[in-house]
Amino acid sequence: MAVQLLSILVLGLMCGSELNVAAFAHPMLNRQPLEVHVPMRSSLAILLGRVMPFWMAGSTLLNLLLLLPFVNLNESAWRLTAVALAIQIFAVVFSLVGPVPINNRIAIWTPESLPEDWRVQEHRWDLYHWLRTSGLVVAFAFLVLSAGIR
Repeated sequence: MAVQLLSILVLGLMCGSELNVAAFAHPMLNRQPLEVHVPMRSSLAILLGRVMPFWMAGSTLLNLLLLLPFVNLNESAWRLTAVALAIQIFAVVFSLVGPVPINNRIAIWTPESLPEDWRVQEHRWDLYHWLRTSGLVVAFAFLVLSAGIR
């Protein structure tokens, strides 16, 4: 039960962080002057680019542990957990091919070195981020349901 609660806690906190970026931080930054927007967006890209790989991988591995026999999930809880894990694995792979390359470019931007299509790149990153965040929230819901029917 401890692994299940830890898994829910870690994924839930990550979902909260991801929702904050999508719903509050980036929309607020988009209303700032360029001299504020770009350095802040770059700083967030650097910070989250360092933290999120460990957070996403750790959360996914915790979820994987739930599928091992020593956790003793019943069949329904195991299936819900497996669906949550599949969504998390997809989110990790999606991140590597979608938002991460854009994030790496944003991390080195300055107001003086913006590419011509910087707004398009930011918009694409935000869209990918919303898609990934939505999937992670669904995975979180499946994990919570699995704990409820355990």
